[in-house]
Amino acid sequence: MSMTPIALAASTSAPASSDILPRGASGFPSPADDYREAPLDLHRHLVRRPASTFFMHLEGDDHRHAGLYHGDLLVIDRAISPRPGHWLVAVIDGELSVLRLERREAQLYLAPSRPGLATLPFETDDDRLWGVICYAIHALPATGDEPAEPTCSR
Repeated sequence: MSMTPIALAASTSAPASSDILPRGASGFPSPADDYREAPLDLHRHLVRRPASTFFMHLEGDDHRHAGLYHGDLLVIDRAISPRPGHWLVAVIDGELSVLRLERREAQLYLAPSRPGLATLPFETDDDRLWGVICYAIHALPATGDEPAEPTCSR
């Protein structure tokens, strides 16, 4: 399992945004249009702490059962203190790996997704911790009998 870091754009002063559009209408404009929502700023919703937030693409299919897929864009915050149940990025054998933090009795463990792999004891000050995964963004595949490319592929 490996991951590909993504460099942020040089300027984040004008983050990508999009208007939330009202329903299509014809004729006289609706007075409700005066109360439209502000433009949608995905950066504002996904990044709470810009200085400690990083993006990576997930490589591999080890985590499909958990809803994490090859090519997913992971939003990782290095300032969050991990808690049991969090998905983490940790440095294992020199590689960035995705693991789930689990508690068994009084001990914390890094649990890999693949069955049969050993869990690793974890301490809250563990220097293997790279960050906590906050969001995983992926395109939805078209449904049907045949495998298909994601509906909104690049």
